[in-house]
Parts: sequence; structure tokens; C-alpha cells
Amino acid sequence: MHGGLTLRLGVTCALFTLLISTAFAAILLSVYQLRSAVLTVSKAERAVSAATTLERLLLDVEAGRRGFALTRDPALLVPWKEAQDQIPAQQEELTSAVAGNPAQADRIAALNVEVAAYLDDYADPSIATQEGAVPKNINDASIRDGQRKISALRAQFDNFAGEQRLAVEQGRREAMLAGQRALVAGIAGFATSLLAVAILTRSLAVMVVRPLHRLVSAAAEVARGDLSVRVVADAPVEIGSMQRTFNSMVGALQRSRTTLSSVAAEQAALRRVATVAAKGKPAEAVFGAVTEEAGKLFGADATALLRFEPDGGGTVVATWCEDATHRIALGRVKLDHEGVSSRVLRSGKPVRLEGPQSAGFLARESGDVSIRSAIGAPVLVAGHTWGVLKALSTCARPLLQHDAARAAEFTDLVASAIANSQARADLTASRARVVAATDESRRRIERDLHDGTQQRLIALLLQLRETETQVEGGLQPRLRGISADLAEAIDELRELARGIHPSILSEGGLVPAIKSLGRRSPVPVEVHLDLPTRLDTKIEIGAYYVVAEALTNAIRHAHATLICVRASTADGFLDLSIEDDGVGGADPHTGTGLIGLGDRVAALGGTMHIASRHGRGTTLEVKVPLVTALDKGDAG
Repeated sequence: MHGGLTLRLGVTCALFTLLISTAFAAILLSVYQLRSAVLTVSKAERAVSAATTLERLLLDVEAGRRGFALTRDPALLVPWKEAQDQIPAQQEELTSAVAGNPAQADRIAALNVEVAAYLDDYADPSIATQEGAVPKNINDASIRDGQRKISALRAQFDNFAGEQRLAVEQGRREAMLAGQRALVAGIAGFATSLLAVAILTRSLAVMVVRPLHRLVSAAAEVARGDLSVRVVADAPVEIGSMQRTFNSMVGALQRSRTTLSSVAAEQAALRRVATVAAKGKPAEAVFGAVTEEAGKLFGADATALLRFEPDGGGTVVATWCEDATHRIALGRVKLDHEGVSSRVLRSGKPVRLEGPQSAGFLARESGDVSIRSAIGAPVLVAGHTWGVLKALSTCARPLLQHDAARAAEFTDLVASAIANSQARADLTASRARVVAATDESRRRIERDLHDGTQQRLIALLLQLRETETQVEGGLQPRLRGISADLAEAIDELRELARGIHPSILSEGGLVPAIKSLGRRSPVPVEVHLDLPTRLDTKIEIGAYYVVAEALTNAIRHAHATLICVRASTADGFLDLSIEDDGVGGADPHTGTGLIGLGDRVAALGGTMHIASRHGRGTTLEVKVPLVTALDKGDAG
């Protein structure tokens, strides 16, 4: 049965109403027939009673008349007179009893005429009006004639009564049948009502309750987080519409969850990459994080970050792959004119390709032809296309244009990392140039003092001592005092030159230079050094001045009683620490000394950490790469 729930219920209720109405109509018809039969029986019984009474009254008239004729006893006229008085009323009763039946009414009318004629002939009116009057026309002939008429009337009365009794019996049978039909119709109506209620209940259960129960159960599953549940939309239009709406709603929720999961995964990946970039990691670390996170997020088989070169080629600076089958080697590559990378370079916009062209240089260099789709997003630095982030996939999971747009968010982080790396490199190079210029100035001043002023003072001292040997008398002690002062001035100048740029550092390296600082310190210094004979000149100079400045701070400000200097190399880094037991409280953000040390360490590409709690002393830790950033820039 097709149609909506309203239509189905309407049709069902109409059928049930028709059945119940038919049953009640049958009941009403049976009741009407029963009533008609009862009325017919009642009228027939009434007619029989009236006819019997009228017949009895006529017999009383005849018997009184005949008895008086035989005995002349006036007492016998009493029933005769009473019968004559009652006969008109019984005639009317009989006429009323057969009213509504024209045939019987005519018959009774004719019978009443004959009764009236009999009474006119054999009823003496004087008896009815005069006290003590007696009939005058009584004789044998009139008695016989009266008996004959009475017999004829009795025959008619008996015939009428017999017919009425038959009508009574027929009416009773019809009443019984009508009662049976009414009972059957009532039982049938009751059964039909029960059946209608049962069918309606069943229909509601099938069309409404069960679908709603399934809908509620499915809603409970959805509330528990299962968005894959669906209900079969097999109910009528109204409930079916609810089922379809529920399925649409759950589908929308599932798509929203997928979208939110995708967005959450994307944001988590971007956050991890941003964390790497925010920690100040080298650009190479950010590149690696970008390729890995992008590949995992897009479900790609391989990703690569390519830098465009001025000659039209490219350099793969970072790669990631799901397995070794799609591994992409680092280094220079030649770009395909119709590949993803070239299209991104020309358009500066995200690009998606399918088919053989999507593999690009990977297919040419490794022979991997399983790549079926690829996307590329430009890396824009200062308004120029620096490179491209490329993702490759097999036909198992084709990459979409939407993925290419999402990849652009990763390339923004790459651009920021490149810009930050370039800024850090420029800052480091600038610091290195400042430090190098300062050190060069120190060496020049030290060289000028050593080769110029100091040598002239030494020559002057030698001349003064020669003059001292040539004079006599009181002038010689004075010249000797001047020579001593001049020698002391030369020593102070030598110490000053050594502080500007110690010659022991240039000649012997970092180890003897640090030990020399410890020996000259007025506070005891423990020196623990595990260093090679020589390091890079810039590293030696930087480390020397860090130790010298730290010792000076500990002596002047920390009021330390013991200083410990440790230095070693491991994993390509120089680890240097200076620890004292002074008052602590050193603030790296105040004082030009610590700030200058930080700049010097940063110029070497290193890091510096200061721990200085009040009353707990101060620890200065420095970590410097053995190959400095400036050396890398020079090598590049």
C-alpha cells in the first residue's frame, strides 16, 4: 500500500467505519424488524382478545335471551343487558386493533355490521332503557334464527381469531429471527470492532512505532559517537521523511566530523611544524618537518621540497616517503616543462596533475611510473617563488585540488622559516663581522704596540742603560731610577698588549691561554680541559674572551672564593662552562659584559645559558659548533 501515513490511516479508518457501520445498521434493522414483529404480535393478540371478548358478549346476549325464553326468569336478562352495554366498546377495540391493516379492517367493519344487525334484530331496546322491561319478540322461530346467526358470527370470529393466532405465531417467529439477527449483528459488530482495533494497532505498530523505535535506537547510536549508522527509509511518507532527514543529518554530521578531523589533523601538523620553526631550529629541520607532516596529512606516497635555481633547474632540499619505493634523492634536478614544479614556477599558484606527467623528474631519474597524481604549492618568499612543496600519490588515493590549496598553508611556514633563517644568518654574519673586525682591531693594536711603541721604549731603555754606564757621580743613581721606571712601563705595556690580544693564544692555542688566565687570577681557578691542540681561530678567540670576561665578572662582582672552568668537544660542538661559588644573582639582560658575551657566542652560531640564583653562585654554559655559521656561509 502506497501513500502517506495520513492517507493510510484515513483509508483504514474508513474501512473500519464502513464495517462497523454495516454491523450496526444490521443491528438497527434487526431491532426494527423485531419491533415491527412485536407490534404485529401485540396487535394480533389484542385483536384476538377483542374478538374473543366480543364473541363472548354475543353469546351472553344469545344465552340470556334463550334462557329467559325458556324460564322467564328476569335474572337471566342481567348478563344479556350487560353484554349489550359492553358490545359497542369491544367493537371499537376490535376496530382499533386491526387499524393499519386494510383487509382486516374491512373484514371487521363487515363483521361489526352483522353484529349490529343481530343486535337490532334480537336486542330489545326497552330492556336497556326501562327498569323491569322484558323482551317481546321471543319465540321459537326467533330463537332458532338467532342461534343460526350466532353460529355464523362465531364461525367468522373463530376464523378471524385463527388467522390472528397464525399472525401471532408468525410475528413471534419473525421476532425471534430478528432477535437472533440482532444478536449475530451485535456479536459481529463487537468482533469487527475488536478486529478493527487490532488491525489499527498493528498498522500503527508497523507504520509508526517500529520505525520510530528504529529511529530512536539509531539516534542513541549516534549519541554514542557512531556516525556510520543509518536507518532504512521504508516507512510511510511522514515517518519516511523523518528517516531520510535523520540519514541526511547523520551524513552531514559524519562529513562535518571528517572535515573537523581533517582540519584538526591539519592544524596539529601545522602546529608541530610551527613549533619546530619557533624553537629556532635550522631551516633544514623545518624543511624536513614540513615534508613529513604534509605527506602524512595528505596520505601521499612521497613529498619533496624543491628550491628553484636561477639557471631554471631545481634543488631538492628535503624529502619524505612512505616507503623506499618512492624515495627522492636530495640534490640538483632538471625540471620537466609540463611537470608540477614548472607549472608552479610559471603560475605562482597551487597545481594538480594526473597521469604520467604527475611523476615529473622522479619518473625520469628513478623510473618510477606508478605515480598517478601530484600536487604542488608555491613557496613565496618576499614576493618571489622560492620553491615548491610537491606531494605524489599512487592511484590508491588520488590527491585533489583541495589538497594543493591546503599545502599552501605549509609553504607559508616554509617561507617564514626561510625568511627567519635568512634573518638569523644575516644577524649571525653581521655579529661575526663585528666580532672579527673587533678582534682584528685588537690584533692590529697589539701588533702596533709590540712592533712600534714597545720596541721604541725598549730601544730607549737600552740607550738609557748605556748612558748610565758612561756617567759617574750623583747622576748615575738618578739614571738608574729612570731606567727602572721605564722597564716597569714596558712591562705594563706588554701586559696591556697581552690583554688586547694575548700572544699565547696565537702561539699555543686555547688550552695554554685558559690556563694562563687561571694562573693570573687572584681567585683560585680549577681548570679541566679536554680539547684538541688547536681549534678554529675564531672559536679559540671567542672562547678565550668568554672565559676572560666570566673570570673578571666572578672576581669583581660575585665575590667568589673558587672558580671552575671546564671545556671539552663532543658531537661537533665545543662545550664550555664557568662556575663560581659567589653571591649569584647575575642578570643576562643587564650589563654590557654579559650582553657582549651573548653577542660573541651568537656570532659563532652557538648558545649561552646562565644559571645564577641568589646565594647559589653562577654557572655560565656555552655551546658552540666547531664549524661556525660564518664558515658555512663562506663555504656556500
